[in-house]
Amino acid sequence: MNPYLISAACLAQVAILAARSPWREGVVAGVGISLVVALLAFTRLRWGAHLDMYLAMLSHGGFGMLAPAIHSGAACPHEFHWEHYAAMSAGMWILTLIPVWRGARCVTEARRQGRGFALLLMDGLGMQIGMGVAHLPLLWVPMGDARLSWLSQGLMLTGMGLGMMAAQWFAAEWFNEQIPAVGSSE
Repeated sequence: MNPYLISAACLAQVAILAARSPWREGVVAGVGISLVVALLAFTRLRWGAHLDMYLAMLSHGGFGMLAPAIHSGAACPHEFHWEHYAAMSAGMWILTLIPVWRGARCVTEARRQGRGFALLLMDGLGMQIGMGVAHLPLLWVPMGDARLSWLSQGLMLTGMGLGMMAAQWFAAEWFNEQIPAVGSSE
């Protein structure tokens, strides 16, 4: 996990969003968030192992989500139809799968225990569900506002992170076999 690449991918998202929809407050907030992510990336060994996956998804994944909008020339990076959602998700996975598989400490440990694919599957499903839920409020937002691009990227990254947190909890419960059967008396 290269902290310089993580930082560059975050700043590239800010640059793309600023070029598509110039909004000074969005740029300032994006640069500030990028600096926090960079700080976490450079000090990641002091934090929990799952932070590596969050950093990869916020940086490489966030940049990958913007790639279909760049290619298609869409006005908003997260247009509100499922074909674009699928392309956005594919871009995210293409840019993050190898760095996460090879560099995330949580995945390395899970691979050592023989459950690397299960961890990726659970986190991936959590991310996709989180992004899908975060996509829903955008259906009611009026189009044409320059801030919409910033809002949609923020919602997608937030949904991704929250979905991963839920999946992480579920995976911990699942692998420890602490989930009681439905209807049990425990």
